[in-house]
Amino acid sequence: MDFTRQQVLFHRIHQHELDRRVSDAAELAVFSLGVQDNTSGSALVSLAARLDKPDASDFTVTWSVRGAPHLHRAGELKAFSRALWPWSDADALSRASRPKVDDMLASLRHIATAMRSIVTKPMTKGDLSKALTPLAPKQTVEACRGCQTEHVSDPIFRLGALPAGLRILPEEKTVTFERIHGWPGVPRKTAGFNELIHRYLTLHGPAGPSEVASYFGTTTREVKKQWPKDGLVEVTVEGVKAWLPEDVEIADAEPPDVRLLPPTDPYLQARDRDLLLPDKAAQKDIFRILGRRGAILVDGEIAGSWQGKVVSGKRFEVTATPYRPLPDLLPEAQLIAAAKGLNDASVKSN
Repeated sequence: MDFTRQQVLFHRIHQHELDRRVSDAAELAVFSLGVQDNTSGSALVSLAARLDKPDASDFTVTWSVRGAPHLHRAGELKAFSRALWPWSDADALSRASRPKVDDMLASLRHIATAMRSIVTKPMTKGDLSKALTPLAPKQTVEACRGCQTEHVSDPIFRLGALPAGLRILPEEKTVTFERIHGWPGVPRKTAGFNELIHRYLTLHGPAGPSEVASYFGTTTREVKKQWPKDGLVEVTVEGVKAWLPEDVEIADAEPPDVRLLPPTDPYLQARDRDLLLPDKAAQKDIFRILGRRGAILVDGEIAGSWQGKVVSGKRFEVTATPYRPLPDLLPEAQLIAAAKGLNDASVKSN
């Protein structure tokens, strides 16, 4: 089976529920991997692109995939923690971006265990870091220019939060943790990463080990060791080999007229960016390291980028950078404004 780029994009749009709006947030397929959030509440914007009435209050926020904040269904966090637990020192080192730590897996377990023991009541990230550093293996501690002190490496700290059974309190302005009740403890071994591969390929497939590895922050070599022997079908996309779960069929979907997707939207998390957005200049605009912009999805293609800000405390202003002529964006901007509890919206172009 050889699929065209358009077939794959329309299929993904359907899998990501961007070709329709649904009523029950708990049933959204994108929560199979979590919905990434940021300080400006990008997860709520992702929900506004998919739901009749976006509401993020029923979900738990924690650092999970790549140590980034994600919204998850609370009941799935225990299994998700086991599936995300590194299976080797090489895997743990890759996820932590630290090649000079011996026994990385043991160090991560030590840190997660200590984090759980420290957080007995709501605690800010700064206070937790201060209490954790004296207890951490020395190789995981580094000097920080911003803090003018030494503390546990931030990537390692982030990787420890979910195994420690800690969630982030979304109502607090400063990152504040509290315990997830009934937590079974730090995982002893990986269990269920095959299921995460299946979920990635369901949402972002067809794809291969390199895309899965990039998404989870590890190496292709490590993912190949875990690659399922059963349950996947080998296909090609424009002649390039890829895989799809055998229980997933390429959907013949009708793309939406327009959606405003935030920079961290699940649809933009696919790692084959050349397929998602072939134009290199557009890629540089959308996928910036700093100051990333959202994507304007029109008829199944990314047709521009956008930024949003609250003006005068009551109006959500969208600034669009078109790659080609755009339709009216105001209705989508108004949906985002309503989700944020604002009275009005406006749109302007660069």
